Amino acid sequence: MSSITRCFYLNHKKINRLKQLSKDSIIYGLGGILAKSVSFFTLPIYTRIFSTAEYGTIEMLAVISSFIGAILVMGMDSAQSMFFFKYKEDGKKEQARMVTAVLQWKLIVGSVIVIIATIFGPILNAILFEGKLGLEYFAIAFVSVLFNQVFSQSVEVMRLLYKPWKYIVLTIAQSIGAALLILLFILVYSKGILGFFLGSACASMIIAVIGWYQARDYLTLSKLQLDWWPRLVRFGAPLVPAGIAFYFMSTADRWFVQYYHGPTELGLFAVGAKFSMLMGLVVETFRKAWWPIAMDAMHSKDGPETFRMIARLYMGVGSASVVILTFFSPWLLVWFTDEKFHDAWQIVGILSLQAVLYGFFLIVSAGIWKEEKTFINLYCMSGSAVIGIGLNFLLVPPFGGVGAAIATVITYVIWVVSTMIISEYFWRVEFPWRLLLVQITCSLIFVFWHVSNGSIQNTFWSLCCFILLVFSLLFSSLETANFRQLKRLLKKP
Repeated sequence: MSSITRCFYLNHKKINRLKQLSKDSIIYGLGGILAKSVSFFTLPIYTRIFSTAEYGTIEMLAVISSFIGAILVMGMDSAQSMFFFKYKEDGKKEQARMVTAVLQWKLIVGSVIVIIATIFGPILNAILFEGKLGLEYFAIAFVSVLFNQVFSQSVEVMRLLYKPWKYIVLTIAQSIGAALLILLFILVYSKGILGFFLGSACASMIIAVIGWYQARDYLTLSKLQLDWWPRLVRFGAPLVPAGIAFYFMSTADRWFVQYYHGPTELGLFAVGAKFSMLMGLVVETFRKAWWPIAMDAMHSKDGPETFRMIARLYMGVGSASVVILTFFSPWLLVWFTDEKFHDAWQIVGILSLQAVLYGFFLIVSAGIWKEEKTFINLYCMSGSAVIGIGLNFLLVPPFGGVGAAIATVITYVIWVVSTMIISEYFWRVEFPWRLLLVQITCSLIFVFWHVSNGSIQNTFWSLCCFILLVFSLLFSSLETANFRQLKRLLKKP
């Protein structure tokens, strides 16, 4: 085989592998979208069952529980992925020991964490809920997180084994099962807020049993795999601070809204955040599909060009999508929620910007990943989280949920910009930052103009501005070469 033929063969093989990775990532992403969509489509039911205050209480309990989850994970999900392939050549037996060690860690250490967290329940109850909740609310909410971690590990094994359809079926089954059981506990057994977490906990436990049965070849429960714990902790523990920093970046707004304005305001904020999740679902699919392509581009000669093109395209389409979601948000709330939640439309457009910026981070952080300086992410996240807490302190008391949403978006802007500057220092991509700034600024101006207008009635001129802005942002995402290609296509008979 000649060197040219060999080079062509290797490149062709690499391209096919890249396509397969992207295809698999998209499948996993779509599965995640379908699973998360279940919670969105249950909104019309939940907003008619719960009051705004009750929905706010559910949101705050969920936020507290997610903090417990961030500690409970201890980087074990990343450790499992790392060591699963590292010890592949040692055979299935060693992989099974490692997977079992992670499960045993979650069950044993996780149970201890849940018990300790529940003991602090009365303190959280007094500070955040005015003493209205019993200890059982915290216990069930925290146990639900533990069961969800056990379930998540089982489906993660399916992903590591390249079994996307089992992964998707189990993930969707958990979401649907949780929704059905929640409605059962609420409507039939009248458990109210407690029923929400009971349903979620039971669904996670049931599907976890099914998931681990499917992954039974990778379980060795005859004894404790304690010898694996030090290796897992050494790998996973350094990831915990970054996870906690990201947690406060993303949830500080909820804590401040609950503390200063109570559960009613938080209920409106939470519903608005659910609708902004529409943008988050699309972004998550992009992240899944983009990552294997990004890994390849980082080590290619045309890597910077690829990143510049994707950055321009992503921000243009993302900004246009934010404008569209913002424009239609008043009607979405009217169609999908009870009347008492309609004022939450003001939150939707603002927090959809957060989702776009979250996806954009994966593009602008290329240099950090390329040079393996991932520890810098901790400093960027921690600094942004501290600034975000300060912004919430300033904006939430006078402006409530809208102020909290603005504080979160500014926090993400600071995070992305600081990451982009540092990343450029390590690897010169030369992003078209002026154009990117114009794109995001246009969407920001439209969102805040629409929110400050304070009315769901749109005049003819506002409709014209909306259409013009959307098309302008979409066209700005294309390069000159794309226009030439489009022009040639239009000229064809």
